[in-house]
Parts: sequence; structure tokens; C-alpha cells
Amino acid sequence: MSLSPSLDSLCLRAQPLSEMAESRAFVAVREALEASDARRTVWIALSGGLDSVMLARLAARAVKDCPRRLRLVHVHHGLQAANDDFEQLASRLASRLGLPLSVRHLTLAETALKSRGLEAAAREGRLAALSACLMAGDSLWLAQHQDDQAETLLLNALRGSGGRGLAAMPPERALAVDEASPGQDQLAHGRARLLRPLLGIPRHEILTLASQQGLQAGRDWCEDPSNVDQQFDRNYLRHSVVPLLQARWPQAVASLARSAQQLQEEQSLLDELAAELLAKVQVSGAEREAQGHEQGLDQGLDQGRAHETQLSLAELAGLSESRQRLVLRHLCQSRGWPVPPRGRLMSLQQLIATPPDSVAEVHWANAEYAVSVRAWRGQLWWQVSDTVIEQGVRHRQGNTGYARSGRQPGETLSSEWDAEARKAWRALGRGEEHVAFTSRQPGDVLRVAGRGRRDLKRLLQEADIPPWQRDQLRVARMHDGTIAGLWHPSRGWWLLAALTQQ
Repeated sequence: MSLSPSLDSLCLRAQPLSEMAESRAFVAVREALEASDARRTVWIALSGGLDSVMLARLAARAVKDCPRRLRLVHVHHGLQAANDDFEQLASRLASRLGLPLSVRHLTLAETALKSRGLEAAAREGRLAALSACLMAGDSLWLAQHQDDQAETLLLNALRGSGGRGLAAMPPERALAVDEASPGQDQLAHGRARLLRPLLGIPRHEILTLASQQGLQAGRDWCEDPSNVDQQFDRNYLRHSVVPLLQARWPQAVASLARSAQQLQEEQSLLDELAAELLAKVQVSGAEREAQGHEQGLDQGLDQGRAHETQLSLAELAGLSESRQRLVLRHLCQSRGWPVPPRGRLMSLQQLIATPPDSVAEVHWANAEYAVSVRAWRGQLWWQVSDTVIEQGVRHRQGNTGYARSGRQPGETLSSEWDAEARKAWRALGRGEEHVAFTSRQPGDVLRVAGRGRRDLKRLLQEADIPPWQRDQLRVARMHDGTIAGLWHPSRGWWLLAALTQQ
């Protein structure tokens, strides 16, 4: 498909934007615009298809009454020759509407394609590319409509999804974004908003509005050739299944979308319950700090690092099995971690019901994160890494996901721990001339104020530092062999010898 480069062939014969003002779609877009933060940017994902073109045109009209910063963003997937035509159309439409356009070129990794499939990999890659444009407080608008919602519910039902999947697409949700902090090299984490202003509008109304505006396929929007390929599940539903449903039940699409909305409300209530239960079973930072005070470990130093997430096995065991599963799933979903498959969930519940005498583990992963959960000292310790669990660990855990303690996923190299310990040492204002940062050695002891000489192994046990984390300990060793302090990623410099001993 080829598009003429002339602006005369794009939108110039369309009716004025002002004539859209009475449509339901325009009202939905205007209300979404009014609810947006006037200080931030509204980004509209423009694929070049009918739905996104109409969303952009509606927003361009609505912004005349409700001034906001609008930007269009187009993702070039690089999957077919027609993608170049989509980008050209997006550029010309942006010029026509007087809106700035950002173009993102997407390259899908072979590993993602093999593990996730083309549809899922392209969808996830597109969202990642779109999110990269955003700053905290911005909004990203997608053009999904009521028909898309009905298809999503059907797809998820056929995949055996639970209530969250059957609730399909929410009209709005938070979106995590990273941005550079002013004057700093590191990224700061923030929240943007992802909105679907047209989710309550059936596609036939969008088509009717386009026709009233004099828009035509191939001239004013692109028809993606892959949309007719029924080897893709969504296309099969759209072209073969949904028409049959509508022939028997004309309101099928609206009814399915309404069911999704009701399930979203019910899921929201379940989320509230899950959050309350999670707060009950989670070992809070205050409790962990209190444990440290009781053991005489607090030396008035900044603890520095965030603790692992820990859940009380006793509190979990007091819940029904269904509530246990609700809490465990909610913990992962609320933090963006992969939700445990059913087999791993059963393994976790086995740990809750019969905690082992020694450390035991359950692992699972997706393309982005690996999760390791260990039962130890009456708690479930959760650790998440952005690397895949090593093959050796996978082999030990077998088909159940249950294993004895081994090397943790995403283990940091010793040199990185050394560098972190040195940086924290400098922050204490102590000199580095005669100190080295090493791992612990057999027989190492530290003279603790008011307690005398203490073996490092005993100090680690008293500090409740789990066995799988003890090799992360870094020792500040003076030139004469004496130990000046102990550093751990979860504690910082939590024990120091007196300055006079150095």
C-alpha cells in the first residue's frame, strides 16, 4: 500500500473538526482532557489506523476548548513494509493538526519473539517504547474501544483467566516511568497515567463519525494488512466469532463490555481486601528495626538499603487457602512482578502449611523478572531480580519450583559489593588509606562496643541476615588485620569498631 505524499490527499477534504462536537466520542475525549493535569503533557499513541487517527482528531478539536499540551507519538514496528506508510501518514496528520510528533523505532529481540509470541512481544515492546516518552504526571492515551474490550474479555476467558483477566482493559491505570533526576546521573521512578478515552464507544460509532467527516481508508488512515490475518487469535475472534455472536445477540459486544466493567468493580473490591490482608501478613520495616534494637545491633547508623519483602508464615497460615492465594497474587501484581503459575502457587502454600526446618525455595520467572521466595525463621522472604534464574537452579527445582537454598538469582559480583561498601565508607567520613574491603574469612572477629570480641558468624545470625545473603558481607579490614566494620547491602555499615581501635 502506498500513500501519496501530497497534503491534498490527506484530510484536506474532510469536514471541519468542529462538526464532531456533538458525538459521544467527542464528549468522552473532552472529559478525559478536562481531567488531565494542565501542567503536564498528554501523549496520544498514533498508529495510523482509524481508531488512533480519530482519537487524535477528537483531541485536537477538544483542546481548543480545554487547553492542554498535546503530543502525538508513533511507534514504527519494523515488522512489515507497510510500517513506513504508517509513519508517513502519522507525520502528515500531525502537520495537518498542528501537533508535535515523536517517532519511536522498535526492534523486537528474537528471545522475546520466541518466548512471548509475535502479538505479545509487539504489544509489550510498543508499550515500552511509548512509556519511554513520558515523564511523571504525563498521560498516555490509547485508542481502544468497546469492541476491543469485548474481544479482550473473550480472549482471556478462552485462556482460562481469573477475575482480573475477565475484567479486561481498565479505562485508566498507573504507568511506571523512569526519568533522570535533576543534577543526578541516576534515574528517578515516577508515575504517569494510561487512559483509554474511547473504551465505552463502539467501533461502528467511530466509523460513522469518520464517514461524517469525509474520511476514507487508504487516504486518511491506514488499514494494517496483518489485521485480516486470522492466524492471530484476536483477528479470528473479530472476523469469525464476534459476527456470529452479534447475529444471534445484536448487543453482544456492549453486553460483554458491560460485564468487563462490572468485573472491574468487583476486582477493585478484591484488591482492597487483598491490600488489607497483605498489610496484616507483611513484616513491616518498623518491626524489623525493632528486632534489631532488641539484639543490640543498632549503632545509630543509617540502615541505607531497602530490606527484602517478608511475609509472616504464622499470619499467612491463619488465612484460608483462597485468601492466601489472593494475597500472594496481589503482592506480585501490585509491584509489577510475574504472578506465580498455579504449580508455584501450590508450592508456596505448601511452605506456608508445613514450613521446613531449614531454608527452602520456590522460583518462577518471566521475560523480565525472576522471583525467588524462601521460607526461613517463620517468614517468607521475597527477592526479585531482573535477570533470569540460572539454569542450575532451574534444574535443582525440577517441576515443582521447590528447591533447597542455592545461589540467588541476579547475584551481584563481589567487586560491585566492594565498590558499594567503599562508597558507604566514604560517606561515614572515614579515611581509606589503610583499609581494604574484603569478604569474611574463617576466624574473623569484631570488637563490639560494650560486648567485647564477637565472631562474625554469630553476628550475622544475630542480625537475622539470611544464609543466602551472608556471602554479600563486606569487611573493612585494616592493614594490621583488625576489623573496623561490617557492611551488608541490606544493612549498610551496621556494626563499627570504635575509632580508637583503628
